[in-house]
Amino acid sequence: MTATLYALALAVLLPGDPGSDQDNARKPNPFAPSLPLLTDEEEAKLDQIIDGFIQFDTGQLRGEEGKRAKAAFDKLGPETIPALIRGLNRAAAIDHSCPAVVIAKKLATMLTSSRDTELLEFARENAGAGVSRSRHMSIIKDLRVLCMLRKAEVVRRGIEWTPAKKTPRTMTVAELAELVGKERGPMLKEVITELGRRRGDGALAALGAAAADYEGETRDLARTLLNRQLSALKDAALKEKLTDGRAEIRSAAARLVGEKGLRFGGELIELLGDKQVAVRDAAHQALVKLNRGADLGPTGDAGEAEREQAIKKWRAWWSGQQGK
Repeated sequence: MTATLYALALAVLLPGDPGSDQDNARKPNPFAPSLPLLTDEEEAKLDQIIDGFIQFDTGQLRGEEGKRAKAAFDKLGPETIPALIRGLNRAAAIDHSCPAVVIAKKLATMLTSSRDTELLEFARENAGAGVSRSRHMSIIKDLRVLCMLRKAEVVRRGIEWTPAKKTPRTMTVAELAELVGKERGPMLKEVITELGRRRGDGALAALGAAAADYEGETRDLARTLLNRQLSALKDAALKEKLTDGRAEIRSAAARLVGEKGLRFGGELIELLGDKQVAVRDAAHQALVKLNRGADLGPTGDAGEAEREQAIKKWRAWWSGQQGK
């Protein structure tokens, strides 16, 4: 084993730096769960950066362009380990010592800090893949041994990497929405509170579901946050929510239209025929506000015929408001 890699291999006997946790916004790499799964375009870009460094280190790339290539290579972090392994294998085919040695040292530093046994096994299996004859076979073999030693140490000490448990703040809106139907107690309130910080139709729909499906403090919290979200919408967007598929959102939007005095009388009148009582009541109250307190009905216990009569009165009133 070379002196440099031998020294680095000793680090497997020391507590390793836990390294960077998986990026919660990405899926894990199937071969190394502690690393985020990069796109094909990102992997291709990394190959270009590493090839640029190889050209710099072999004297093919000089001046400012060479310096930029070296700086870009130096910035590569643990998430680029698969790309660095590919780069090592390409560099090993070159009859020049420096690039392969430098890449191997960078990999060794990263791998001696890893607690991901799958990543260590991936690196051991792929370092030197496709390289049959090279002056750098010894450094590749040393890297493989380093991975084997580090993996054994991680297993022996019981410090294998495991995904960090997600918190509401690190979850996507879809994940939070799924928990709305599963969680209870304090955790449910944390999920709803986090949904209140998000924006978009997904968050609104989840808050509407929580406001409709729960009771007591949980329902009140969801309604408060739903109203806050709807209040932040522009008038045109709020108008669209009057026809939302969730009754809780329709009723909340109707109440806000009344509070803001928005001239969406036609839309509110349509809601007087809604299948949900809460929506009909919210639309009725909003119309009364738009009519400066004058109530044209219907009463809360009105039958279908009475509601139809009230709707006709409201339509006549609204027709008379046009142009005012």
